[in-house]
Amino acid sequence: MRLIKEHSLQKLEYLRKYIKGYLNATKRLQTKYYIDAFAGTGKCLLHNTKQQVDGSSLIALRTEGVFSKYILIEKNENNFKILKECLKNEIPEDRLNLIEFYNGDCNVFLKEYKFNPSPYVGYFVLLDPAGPELEWETINVLSKLKKIDLLILYPYDMSLVRLVTKYPWKLDKFYGSKEWLDIYKKRTSATNARNNLLKFYIHNLEQLGFESEFIDCRPIRRKFREGKLLYYLIFATHNPVAKKIISYIFNKELDGQETLKFN
Repeated sequence: MRLIKEHSLQKLEYLRKYIKGYLNATKRLQTKYYIDAFAGTGKCLLHNTKQQVDGSSLIALRTEGVFSKYILIEKNENNFKILKECLKNEIPEDRLNLIEFYNGDCNVFLKEYKFNPSPYVGYFVLLDPAGPELEWETINVLSKLKKIDLLILYPYDMSLVRLVTKYPWKLDKFYGSKEWLDIYKKRTSATNARNNLLKFYIHNLEQLGFESEFIDCRPIRRKFREGKLLYYLIFATHNPVAKKIISYIFNKELDGQETLKFN
């Protein structure tokens, strides 16, 4: 079972609330897919208490409402076996039948998958890497879909910055070019490097066709809004309603504010 720390609970709560909002807002959309590119083990253990909590795939499967299909991708073979066993024990058979499992590299799967480009088919994709495993070319492929919502974990402080010296080629694939290195070399401080590379990543999303007003970004720290900055959650969509939902969640929901209703 995967170990997580308290900051992951914040990320998972954002995910839970967005899925709920998405399913509510897309009731009239006949076909919709949930894709989890780093699905993990289903359940996770909270590091300090060893309490079991639902991971992203279980959150999606337990949320009221239903996707037409749940595509769960996990590269680690042992994690994949645990995931399948976990869901078999936790999820009713009728919903289990909606799952498509893939044990392998999400970049390979997503670049080869036969997506339906119809504007009547929606996709919500969680891209939650621990490091540089997510390739830019994968995001490029996904960006071509008209009804696509992406929630991307951008793990700069958590892992990316540690790879600059020894594994720059991994960052070439993550950012899609070597241009990130020029930006990094021109840094005036660690904060300046982080901010400029985040801007570079978001600018590249805009270049793929995600308009700036339909992109949102949320920092995740070691403790809720306190402590060391670990990573960002970046949301990108072509849909103004989707942007409205995630922005409300990022700005209000974890503060205990009243939930906004979307029609």
